[in-house]
Amino acid sequence: MIRTFVAVELPADLKRAIEQLQEQLKRKLLRELPSEARLQWVRPEAIHLTLKFLSEIEEPRVDEIRQVLAQRIGAVQEFFAEAGGLGVFPDLQAPRVLWLGLSNLSDQPNALVHLAGEVESGLETLGFPREPRPFNPHLTLARIKERSREVGRALAGSGVMAMASRLGSLPVTTVSLMKSELRPSGAVYTKLWDLSLGSASACS
Repeated sequence: MIRTFVAVELPADLKRAIEQLQEQLKRKLLRELPSEARLQWVRPEAIHLTLKFLSEIEEPRVDEIRQVLAQRIGAVQEFFAEAGGLGVFPDLQAPRVLWLGLSNLSDQPNALVHLAGEVESGLETLGFPREPRPFNPHLTLARIKERSREVGRALAGSGVMAMASRLGSLPVTTVSLMKSELRPSGAVYTKLWDLSLGSASACS
């Protein structure tokens, strides 16, 4: 069994911009947070746009998933998304996740939602249940592990939530199936395959 998810990978320049943003956030929050508060920052090289988390699957299903999604994604045209705007899940009262938002940069106002919907519909035919909540495109920057209420007050009072209104663009040209291995140092991701948007063929 392997732990997998469907995602869009980020270009190197956007990862660098995210790394700089994380450092700015750390410096600003350091002055506001008690020592007991603990945020686990996601390594920039590990940040991606998750379209669908599949959990544990049997290895033979990797090719089956590729064949089904190739048909769905092949009809979706490439587009650009803009990274910008900070948010939290579930709310600032007791946040658990700090994220960077994504919105469409083209004349396709629902392109991200449409792409996620095509992935969702394709996987549903293979028996994967639909997500109960609407798709909310975001990039996870940090997870709040301790003292979430204090972290929420710091986020609200420090002005950091107004940072990064525009950080960079994300070209959405391929969708990948990623394998996730959980290790003490953090999750390690390995790409199993790519599918190009606008083409029914897979690329390696």
